[in-house]
Amino acid sequence: NELRQSLEERVNQRTAELDTANQFNLRRARQFEAISQVVKAISSIQDLDTLMPRITQVISEQFNTYHTGIFLLDHEREFAVLRASNSMGGQKMLERGHKLQVGQTGIVGFVTATGRARIALDVGIDAAYFDNPDLPDTRSEMALPLIGGDDVIGALTVQSTEEAAFHDEDIAALQTMADQLAIAIQNSNMHRQAERRSRLLKAANRVGKEVTSILNLEELLPHTVNIICEAYGLYYAGVFLVDAAGEYAVLRAG
Repeated sequence: NELRQSLEERVNQRTAELDTANQFNLRRARQFEAISQVVKAISSIQDLDTLMPRITQVISEQFNTYHTGIFLLDHEREFAVLRASNSMGGQKMLERGHKLQVGQTGIVGFVTATGRARIALDVGIDAAYFDNPDLPDTRSEMALPLIGGDDVIGALTVQSTEEAAFHDEDIAALQTMADQLAIAIQNSNMHRQAERRSRLLKAANRVGKEVTSILNLEELLPHTVNIICEAYGLYYAGVFLVDAAGEYAVLRAG
């Protein structure tokens, strides 16, 4: 009986070890699949407004998360603004322009201020956690910084309905995806800046040609205004000239 009991215990222990190993392997397989899909999306989708929602979808599907969100800092670096999310609560937040103050509000605020990842295994006892009414079932949260060059440009947040839902290997995989996303965002911004500079140079060249080819001021000024509006994407531009007496600026084209 003792021998049988010992054998049964060893079998049960070995079975438990195999189950644990299988779960670990399955989790690792999902992580690698998620990384693969994110890299594929980044290489094939240039538009950030299309890319970021796709990445939140991939992470949600592969990690079975309750909510995944991508925040980017505004121009003043004062707020982290939600730009993409997979969850219904996240969609409501996007509609109202949800943002969190850097260094002040929530785990995302902490991460975007410090550039360091933060995990709340139990949001009920984490002082930095922001209790969001649109995500009432969150029990654990992880936020990872998006770093472009030497600067924090945003944060990736992942939330679960389970306490202590995130493992060390999850963190490593998600940070890899966050790093890839940050590179994609930085490349997209540089591409937009290059395109804008190209448009402005073309506009300056066109204005120069107009000045040398159109001698009539009443014709030249409207042409110039139109070129400026097209190049800068402006709703309105105007040209004022000072009158002969030097008293008034008179609208001549707009």
